Amino acid sequence: MRYAAMDFETGNGCYTSACSIGLSYYEDDTRVGSESFLIRPPDEVGKFHWYNVKIHGIKRSMVKDAPTFDVVWEKIRERIEGSVLVCHNAGFDTEVLCRCLEFYHVPLPTCRYICTVEVSKKVWPELENHKLNTVAEALGIALNHHDAASDAHASGEILQCAMRKLGCSDVYALAHKLGMQLGTITPEGRRSGAASKQVARKKSGEPSKTGRGSPAKNIEKRGKEQ
Repeated sequence: MRYAAMDFETGNGCYTSACSIGLSYYEDDTRVGSESFLIRPPDEVGKFHWYNVKIHGIKRSMVKDAPTFDVVWEKIRERIEGSVLVCHNAGFDTEVLCRCLEFYHVPLPTCRYICTVEVSKKVWPELENHKLNTVAEALGIALNHHDAASDAHASGEILQCAMRKLGCSDVYALAHKLGMQLGTITPEGRRSGAASKQVARKKSGEPSKTGRGSPAKNIEKRGKEQ
């Protein structure tokens, strides 16, 4: 089974302000590659917010010559299509993916996804919290937190650790054992594994209305989970 562990960093509270993506690729239980890219967000999303910059260290000036997301997508599309995406706070990262593709009028891929925040809560409930750095430290996973490549790698390794701990051969067996459902992305939209209804598509690139209304709240809320 193919897995693509994925992490985005954003310049501000707009989902379309992605400024970095990290990816780690797995075939079954073996990591077979990784890559990361700086991304130049569209001018329409505005300035980088100071709080986001404080978290990940990426400034607008650092990505002025970077490719836009549609160009990056052409480099990674074949490895994403048909894979299971693995993200720590999958609701955020998959929404960034979908919003960025929609901004450039690029069809969404067909893939499933799982959230390692939710996995870690069920597999290691004794942890103080389930932020990425907390879980990674508990499992002995090296992490340079808020570096997209490192965060993606840690997310992939958390999933692998969970499958090994519970003796599951793949993510579907793990989800069944944990009473979870995988989320789904198709060209028609994104469906959360935690809910039966379709996630509403919004093509404006505006911040979410669900507690991420300002850039600072966006990254602060994510920080509670990452």
